[in-house]
Amino acid sequence: MAGPLTRAGRLVRWFVRPFAGQEPSFYRAVTACLLAAGLFWQMNALNKTYTTRVSCPLAWHYDSARYVPLRPLPAALPVTVTGQGWRLLRANMGWGTHPADLRPVPLPGTRYLPPEAWRRGLQTALEGVQVNEWAGDTLRLTFDRYATRRLPLVLVSDSAREHSVRLTPAVVAFRGPATLVNALPSPYPVSLPPGTADTNGTEVDLVAPARVRPSASTVRITKLAPTAEPARGRRRASKTSKN
Repeated sequence: MAGPLTRAGRLVRWFVRPFAGQEPSFYRAVTACLLAAGLFWQMNALNKTYTTRVSCPLAWHYDSARYVPLRPLPAALPVTVTGQGWRLLRANMGWGTHPADLRPVPLPGTRYLPPEAWRRGLQTALEGVQVNEWAGDTLRLTFDRYATRRLPLVLVSDSAREHSVRLTPAVVAFRGPATLVNALPSPYPVSLPPGTADTNGTEVDLVAPARVRPSASTVRITKLAPTAEPARGRRRASKTSKN
């Protein structure tokens, strides 16, 4: 009794036998027929209506001089759409697709984009298809106002206890989201790198929190000369002795 492998081999030989020993033109004709059949099938399938998910690029418009997003705004949004196969293919490949213009109200406390704002922009960008739904969690918004504070700098180091220093610049302006800028300490601490032996003439990086931009990136530390207190003490002693 023939096993499964034997029966499979006989089936393959039965299928291949008619194509054996033919002229090259025969194989070219068979290949052309198969390609034409596949093309007609594909064109017929693209004429039907489907529902699928596409990624729509986004273009955000808001007053960026006064407001700042506390989390990165998404560059694209996955949406579920319904349309003809040809139009869905164009949308998936990005052929002739423009970014959806979204105009949020960037006030502190804004958390979501209203449906009428995003639906109009998406429908305009995905012309020719029907937008069914979108991934709502990806359009969470958190905006804050820009704020600027000028803060004095102070050296935080053991060396600062041994001698007086001058920081250049002595005052730095910090600009960023108001909630972060208002929480900065005053005076703002500057730290020496580990292992710094002499602070005179040292330049250190001014480290600020993420999304906060200082007006200076480095601070120069200069050691001040000792005060003349002992000399004044000697003068007083001499005046006393004369009296």
